Order: sequence, then structure tokens, then C-alpha cells
Amino acid sequence: MERRKLWATAGVLSISAFATTVGLGASFGLFGVTEPQSPIGHLDTRRPAAEVRVVPSPPTTVASAVRTADD
Repeated sequence: MERRKLWATAGVLSISAFATTVGLGASFGLFGVTEPQSPIGHLDTRRPAAEVRVVPSPPTTVASAVRTADD
């Protein structure tokens, strides 16, 4: 039983180490998948940004749907 626990622990540690390596490699571009010249994340501060304004629509008037005893 002790041997099974050791194998299970070793397996979990191996999988965790592999997943960490893959995650770090993907994050830092070690696998050549990432594009270093990508414009994503590189904001050009010399160009003015487009300003977008959203004007809310006026509130609508809805007749009350409550029925009275006279209806």
C-alpha cells in the first residue's frame, strides 16, 4: 500500500511539473508559437484615441397593467 502512495505522489508531481513547464513555455514564447511582432498589447501613445460617447435613450412611458375591481 505504501508503494502505491509513493507512485501516486510521484505521478501527481510529474504531471504538475510538466503542466508548469508547458504553461511557462507558452507564456514566454519558448515554443515559437507566439508572435513577437504582434500589435496586440502594444499601444501607440503618439496617435490620438477615438472617443466614443454613448447617449442613453430617453425613458419610455408604459401604461400600468394593474387591473382594478371596476374592469
